[in-house]
Amino acid sequence: MRKQWFAFATAAVFSVGLAMAMPQEQAPGSEAGRPAHRQMDPNRQVKMLTKRLNLTEDQQKQLLPILSDRQQQFENIRNDSSLAPADRREKMRAARQDSETKLKAILTDSQKQTYDQMQQNMREHMQERRNHADPGTGSGNQ
Repeated sequence: MRKQWFAFATAAVFSVGLAMAMPQEQAPGSEAGRPAHRQMDPNRQVKMLTKRLNLTEDQQKQLLPILSDRQQQFENIRNDSSLAPADRREKMRAARQDSETKLKAILTDSQKQTYDQMQQNMREHMQERRNHADPGTGSGNQ
């Protein structure tokens, strides 16, 4: 269970970190008063990862469809009103995990190490933000 939580948290932090640079837009079909979801631009994600990981042109071409597919899956899951919140979270987690596995498969060992460090930095940043927003919930003992 702890391993699954860690995988979910890692993927979530990665997704949130990449999405933070994007302007927030109203998601199609979202209701007034409900938060809009940030749309992740796969092309922008590829550019950012290329810069940070020194991706080759071939790696970039392999990465774009992975990120585009993940974006489409996320949109489909968010728009599926028949899903219970727990089912929606599980489907999102599975989509993140799948894309994370595919992404890592195209990286070299050195790039994986850099990527893992990026993930760790994002996790720490998010934990700091959570602690700052609500000091009583940041114990990390969930």
